[in-house]
Amino acid sequence: MAQQDDLTRLGLYAVAPFVFGAAILWLSPIIVPQWAALNVHTLILAYGGIIAAFFAGAAASGALHAGDAARAAPFLAAALIAWFAIWPSGFLYFSVPAVWRYLILILVFLWLSMRGSSHSAYGAVRQRMTFWIAISLVIIMARLIVWRHY
Repeated sequence: MAQQDDLTRLGLYAVAPFVFGAAILWLSPIIVPQWAALNVHTLILAYGGIIAAFFAGAAASGALHAGDAARAAPFLAAALIAWFAIWPSGFLYFSVPAVWRYLILILVFLWLSMRGSSHSAYGAVRQRMTFWIAISLVIIMARLIVWRHY
């Protein structure tokens, strides 16, 4: 039971920046100026890529510990896709607008969530985390669209 509580608490800590970032973007320019909110948007995008890569790495590690190296490859590919999504200026002259970069991250999170986890407590927390992360990123995307900052 204590392990479940610890996982839930850590999950809430990991999701909090996404929720606060979405709130900051929608409270701009009332609470913070738009330029500051746009800086928060880039921070949240980078943080999202880091968290997605962490989830992918944890899943790849689990596959490697199970002795199934081939099953780890898709998780490593997911980490690379998340890395591409947060790359600020594109890659080899291929740049993706901000809203599409968020969509890529949402798809990576959803794919990683659907892959499941061998640990039931971790899997349940990850499902809730993925839900709130996706909702927060969609809210951020909506604000960027309203601002015509795609």
